[in-house]
Order: sequence, then structure tokens, then C-alpha cells
Amino acid sequence: MPKGNLAKIQWAPPLRPALLKRLYDSDATGVEDLALCDEIGIRLYLRCGTFARVCRDEVECPACGTAFRVSPRGRSACPQSGCGWHTTRADYLQSIRNYNAQTGRAVEAYLHFHHAYPDARTYKQKILLIDELIHSFHVDAKTGREVKSIASKLLEGNKKVVVKFLDDLSALSPEEKEGWRRKMEMTIDSRIVQPRPAGKA
Repeated sequence: MPKGNLAKIQWAPPLRPALLKRLYDSDATGVEDLALCDEIGIRLYLRCGTFARVCRDEVECPACGTAFRVSPRGRSACPQSGCGWHTTRADYLQSIRNYNAQTGRAVEAYLHFHHAYPDARTYKQKILLIDELIHSFHVDAKTGREVKSIASKLLEGNKKVVVKFLDDLSALSPEEKEGWRRKMEMTIDSRIVQPRPAGKA
């Protein structure tokens, strides 16, 4: 394992959309692929754990695994005795940018999934939590209105491609999918998604 400051900060990466498509296509045929669902759920759980750490200004030491808070100024040293790893605020923020791990205005959605997913036991419980998460929005703190999809924070790819992918994804519930599209009409992503008649998802 790298010692001292040779180790770089790492965050959980976004999910590959192809994995999600496989799960939803499988579900649409009536096949409950629990192994694939678990793989996706765990990856999203780790990604949401990244956002949970970031919103608390925490980092997991890449040398020893100890979690600690990064100071707003100066150098922050790992508190683990004998570790010796440290970071600066500037390096910490750069690592967040490198992994597109800024929380934006969707902290509640990330924290809800991170809290709820470990208690999910069945395939149905897990895929519904996944579906709820990927169809969540950044929310304006003052008005409570949805302002844009959080999909590009969870899935690999640029925002336009990711939102279009999500729109084309098989629906677990056509009614909820149409509700998502209606909300999308009111966001800054509205031009990416074209509303469709109910039942045509």
C-alpha cells in the first residue's frame, strides 16, 4: 500500500449505464436478476457514500482507510497513529472535481439511499430504491422545486447523454415514468426529454 502522501484521494466512481440497462431489460422480461441488482445497488451505495462524505467535508485516508474531516484551511493530517498521510483543502476539492463528486442540491436523495439500501432484503425492495434514486432531482432549497436530474452524478457520461439514456430506459412503473417526465418539463433539462403520452413509456 502506498505510504505517506504517495496515495491519492479516491472516491466511488459513477455507474456504467450499460449495467443499469441490463437490469431494467431483464426486469421487463420478468426475470429478477438479484446478482446484477446487488452489483448495481452496491455501486450506487458507494457512490452515495461519496456524496455523504463530501457533504460532511470528510475524506477516507487512502493510505490507511481512516475517515476524518478536512479543515477549511491549512493541512489536514490523518489522525491514525503512524500513518503520516495528509492533504490540503485545495487537493481535497480537486479530488472531488476529478470524480464529479460535488453534491449539488441532491443531498437528501443520496443520504436516503445510503441509509435505506443496507436494510433492503428482496429484489423488489432493492430495485425500487435504485429506481427512486436514479429518477431523483436536484431540489431548490428555497422553493422545493426540482431543478435538474441527478442522473449525471450517478452514471458515466455527459449530462445530455445520461438524461436521454434514462428517458429511454425501460420503466418499472409507466405511471411513475410519466410523472418523472412531467417533472422534467419544469427543469433546465426539459429540452433533453420529450414528453410522451401516458402508457407509452
